[in-house]
Amino acid sequence: MLTNNKSLIKSFSLTIVFFVIATTSVAQIAINSPYSRFGVGDLAIRKDARQFSMGGISMAVSSNRHINPYNPASNFAFDSLSFIFSGGIIASRGTLNTDQSSSNTNYASLGYLLFGFPVTKWLKTTIGLTPYSNVGYNMVASEVIEGVGSTEFMYEGSGGLNEFYGNASIEPFKNFAVGAKMSYMFGKLDLSRTIFFPDSVGYLNTRVDNYIEVGDIYFEFGLQYHHKFNDKYTFGFGAVFAPKQNISAVENYLARSFFPTTVGIQAFRDTIQTRIQNEGHLIIPAKYAFGFTLKKSEIWLVGADYSWQNWSDFKAFGRSDSLQNTMQFSMGGEFTPTKSIVARYWKRVKYRMGFRYNKTYLNLRDNQINEFGISFGVGLPIPRSLSTINLALEVGRRGTTAAGLIQENFFKFTIGISVWERWFVKNKYN
Repeated sequence: MLTNNKSLIKSFSLTIVFFVIATTSVAQIAINSPYSRFGVGDLAIRKDARQFSMGGISMAVSSNRHINPYNPASNFAFDSLSFIFSGGIIASRGTLNTDQSSSNTNYASLGYLLFGFPVTKWLKTTIGLTPYSNVGYNMVASEVIEGVGSTEFMYEGSGGLNEFYGNASIEPFKNFAVGAKMSYMFGKLDLSRTIFFPDSVGYLNTRVDNYIEVGDIYFEFGLQYHHKFNDKYTFGFGAVFAPKQNISAVENYLARSFFPTTVGIQAFRDTIQTRIQNEGHLIIPAKYAFGFTLKKSEIWLVGADYSWQNWSDFKAFGRSDSLQNTMQFSMGGEFTPTKSIVARYWKRVKYRMGFRYNKTYLNLRDNQINEFGISFGVGLPIPRSLSTINLALEVGRRGTTAAGLIQENFFKFTIGISVWERWFVKNKYN
């Protein structure tokens, strides 16, 4: 078999260009949401561009041309002579609404970088970088407190957690695969809150800065089973489990009182409390997820996922955050008009659609903060290759304007690329 060196060089060059663009985007704000102030921030549930456009289904999804980093058992579908690269950039634009005002919000950041390849004929693996959570907010709230007067609260936060991971899967029985994922979870959370008393000279203003740095190993385990009914139809089932784990972290906490100045500088007076280089843990609770797919050859695929995580067990340095257990239901699918490689271009495009409903871990002022999204996408084949460009759009809403809370309306967009090549075939010359 002849290796197409020109195609390899083209795909590798495209990979490098994408990596440079994606790395540059890391410096951008990763999110802009007041709800990211709680817990470890806004949990990254967007998935890669392909799965994102199908509502986020991933538990039973496997492919020899795409990487699924959300179930480590899915690697078994890789070709034993192939190399796959996948990367994506995410962007969002939306509005933050209260019952009295509205403001616009937008952000862009790196979504994921993934590499999949076989180690042996029976061991397939993936390495990659994906976000776990994002923090980004800047907001002001006012309240009139009896006996004190007008009080202003300012909240600011940035950062988030990421996972640099490696996973591996084997197929101990035909059509049944198991896998394990080991991640290095790392990141920084820079959180601050300030209290002003503009109507009172008897109270000192207060500022609290809390800087948390995280770095530790995190594990997940998965399985997949696929059963062919005949030459056309295949049923798939998948599940993922992550046990409750302690993630090492270091906290620098500083609470100070201050006087404001006419030039806007805070003149600090007293240190109220400090915790410098305080070593501790974040408790990441157990997670359970499962899903199924039904597939007809390469023509269509439909599926659904359900996941649950016990965030009421979350603690940071021994302190709980009154979080609720999360739940997400997703469903979606993709359709290709024809699997013929010589058909017209738009008949070879993969058309995708999905829906998700997410019960977040926030219950504020007796209101459960829920989120839903409707997604659409396409997989555009790159000519003369088995690689694709994947585009995805989600329209959704989170939160409510009841009880003075904030409702987020958003458009989330992801552009990704999946590069597939045979990199482990020796050249042969006639």
